[in-house]
Amino acid sequence: MERRQALKNIGLSFGSITMSSGIISIIQSCQSNESFTDLKFFDMKQITFLDRILEIIIPETDTPGALSLNISKFVDIYIHKNIRNADQKYLLAMMDEFINMILKSENVSSIDQVDNSAIEHHFSNHIDNGSMIALDGKNYSQICSLFRDMAVRSYMITEYVLVNKLEYVPIPGYYDGNVDV
Repeated sequence: MERRQALKNIGLSFGSITMSSGIISIIQSCQSNESFTDLKFFDMKQITFLDRILEIIIPETDTPGALSLNISKFVDIYIHKNIRNADQKYLLAMMDEFINMILKSENVSSIDQVDNSAIEHHFSNHIDNGSMIALDGKNYSQICSLFRDMAVRSYMITEYVLVNKLEYVPIPGYYDGNVDV
């Protein structure tokens, strides 16, 4: 290996370690039991809706669900810190449109009045269904897929999943490169 390539690889590995510590600090801040008084990106209406959607995607079973792991708080901080402003505005607009579509179809004025089964019905109709057109003439499969992706990715990097399910060890043990196969 050439010297320049080695230096480049060391720099890349240091960059990935730096990024990992930033993600880990976000994860640790989301594991606290604080309320949602310090939201960075979403407002209370949107975060309660996101909580309900994420709980539909990852419900509480024998393992903690999205609500008990504070995944919506992680998503809020992650979007605030890592997504471009134009994409943030687009996400908020699509989320508000989806909420308004649910409100119109259920004939209510607040998302708190909508039953979880109705939200699940609208979500499941639009997820992975590019041909489903809502009453307002729009297709919400893209935002529903984004909700699912956010839920799964955020769930997979929670401390609970990393430690208990994936057996993550922050400092790996002894390594012996001279072992017979």
